[in-house]
Amino acid sequence: MKKLLFIFLIGIGFTFTACDQSDDNVKLIDESDLSITDVASVVDTEVAITNVMTEADYESDLFSLEESSTKSGGDGSRLRNLAELYKKWRCYKDDLGPEVTIVEGENDGFPKTITVDYGDGITLTNGRVISGIVTILVSAPPRTDGAMREIEYQDFMIDSIGIAGYKKVVFSVESGVSRKFEHEYDLNFTFADETEVSCVGNKAKEWMEGLDTNYDRSDDKIHITGQDVFIDSENNEFKKEIEDHLLRLGSCKFIVSGIVIYSQNSDEFARVDFGDGTCDDKAVRNTADGETEMTLGKHKHGRKK
Repeated sequence: MKKLLFIFLIGIGFTFTACDQSDDNVKLIDESDLSITDVASVVDTEVAITNVMTEADYESDLFSLEESSTKSGGDGSRLRNLAELYKKWRCYKDDLGPEVTIVEGENDGFPKTITVDYGDGITLTNGRVISGIVTILVSAPPRTDGAMREIEYQDFMIDSIGIAGYKKVVFSVESGVSRKFEHEYDLNFTFADETEVSCVGNKAKEWMEGLDTNYDRSDDKIHITGQDVFIDSENNEFKKEIEDHLLRLGSCKFIVSGIVIYSQNSDEFARVDFGDGTCDDKAVRNTADGETEMTLGKHKHGRKK
């Protein structure tokens, strides 16, 4: 079993010299000049993680914003009809959503603990299947600046990728313009082929459109930014940078545009282009060997022979 350790950092000011060049002039370093076992495997695995965590974040964002915005009954039970809420959200196939329980604190209902139980599997309208439990501790009403939530994943899985661990999210808002989520996390991922990946890091997500339609995800538009440093199990270090931003649409389970750059010692060795905004499961990986179309959500595993 191969285990990769991914350490993610944001806003630490790493300079990627290749980023100052136009795409046509970028020289990609050949794999033989890098201390990386398999460039394609590294990139495909990281892209698969990005896709499942984008979905996990979307779910926790929706529940945190909706369930924590008003106080429940004194016994912590939900007074609204969650089945109707799922229909308004248009998130779940046949309107069969997860089981949600809420425990409230003594300060006007806060801190509030939201437990979302997907059981053996809930199918989203976008085709993903989620199972397991997410626990969300919310410090204050999330539509106010500085509200923090702590998220724990337990026996949690999206499609065939298991997720366990902890995340902290700080919320900020510019009224009528955007919602911003800043993430810090310590997570572990397990793939169907028993590949394991650990992830520690930071990123920022900004909800740019769909703010005035709380119960309709189809018009949501989310920008994702960040910089990452990776260290694999053989202590090979490389870096990742999101160029400009990645774009997530509420109606699509995949990232639809944006470019991710990978480098080692400031030498760029790969780029992934997620497209022109069209919802599909394809991206293009560019290395010194040329361009290769990727299927998002899948990953290659195993070193080259």
